[in-house]
Amino acid sequence: MRIGICGAGTVAQGVVQILRDQSGLTSRLNPDPIEVVALASRRNLNLPVFKGIPFIDDVFALAEREDVDVLVELIGGTDDAFTLVKAALANGKSVVTANKALLAHNGAALFQIARENGVSLLFEAAVCGGIPIIKALNESFVGNRVKGIAGVINGTTNFILTKMAQQGQNGAFDAVLAEAQQLGYAEADPTFDIGGMDAAHKLSIMAALAFHEPLQLDAIHVEGIESITSDDHEWAERLGFSIKHLGIALADDSGIEMRVHPALVPNGSQLASIQDVTNAVNVLADPLGEILLTGAGAGAGPTGSSVVSDLFDLAAGCARKPPPALMSLTSTRAAKSIEHTMSGWMVRVEVPDESGAISEVASVLAEYGLSIDQIQQRDSAGGMATVALILDPVQEDQLRSALSNLEGRSNVAGTRAIRVFDPRTVG
Repeated sequence: MRIGICGAGTVAQGVVQILRDQSGLTSRLNPDPIEVVALASRRNLNLPVFKGIPFIDDVFALAEREDVDVLVELIGGTDDAFTLVKAALANGKSVVTANKALLAHNGAALFQIARENGVSLLFEAAVCGGIPIIKALNESFVGNRVKGIAGVINGTTNFILTKMAQQGQNGAFDAVLAEAQQLGYAEADPTFDIGGMDAAHKLSIMAALAFHEPLQLDAIHVEGIESITSDDHEWAERLGFSIKHLGIALADDSGIEMRVHPALVPNGSQLASIQDVTNAVNVLADPLGEILLTGAGAGAGPTGSSVVSDLFDLAAGCARKPPPALMSLTSTRAAKSIEHTMSGWMVRVEVPDESGAISEVASVLAEYGLSIDQIQQRDSAGGMATVALILDPVQEDQLRSALSNLEGRSNVAGTRAIRVFDPRTVG
């Protein structure tokens, strides 16, 4: 099988290195050898790993070449990548991609083109690097009804939150972000990661496969971690939680909810133990039950391994055709708005350190049907006190109405609310 690789970055280097290092093994397992016949990139980096591979500077030319059976798209972005992949599929070439943004925005059209031309569009590497979550959802959960997915699915945000928690009051967001950038765990422009869009792209793909519904990026509620503070981590720890940036998708007969946001996760739970740049995806299905997949979410080795896995499936003739749901534009279940989702909450309220202040807060919460599970108080400067409460799950619009009431009271200096994730909803 002759492949052409578009892109010469970290993942492309990992793919070529793996194919060379494992050439003996792959030839024993598969009679159809995988041969890299061309590397296309706008810049020739002259890296040793690419030695001996013919180089061209026109990535679009690979989509037309007759000596290329499979195109590997590793250029990133959406516009050029869409043009490239569309052309390759239309020319009868299967495509392997690591481009989650491309699929989240244009997947339905591309999967339809693949089906019309009898070729495959494979994308294990597009979601969570080396974790085989796509193959699991496509194959391992056949015959199951997936009820929910929840995971730590962005290494950058998990690294930042991990370090902030470890450094306590010294763990300022901007300083930890700068550390992540120095270590190569965050981009020079980290907006897509810390703002939650990278996780949303991944979640849209996983949810479509899990629930057999169309790709619905626009239906995902997205929040980043930019507003998380060292005080948030301190209070979370005091109350028995860790803060994680989660991608959550839940489905039942009433609809589908998809959300990306920071949340308190109970210490001792599996997701709370996921540290630094590690990713983890928890899936709950009936009748299989719960399964947790964890591993490196990015990098040359992990992501390159997923690309090679897809290439091997193509060479062996066992690649699956595009699932029908990914080609559809019509959902069979409504997407729930964030206002109608249920979550527990950590709420912090600044009130005067005097008799009756806390009971007034509790009275307002009860008025809106909010039940308190935990409560702690810490004296602040200037005669004020911080009251932290863990609330039982409540519909979000109820919580927002209660907070609005509190914030309108003269003796409330401010409120702060972060969702609490209950692992029992997914696992």
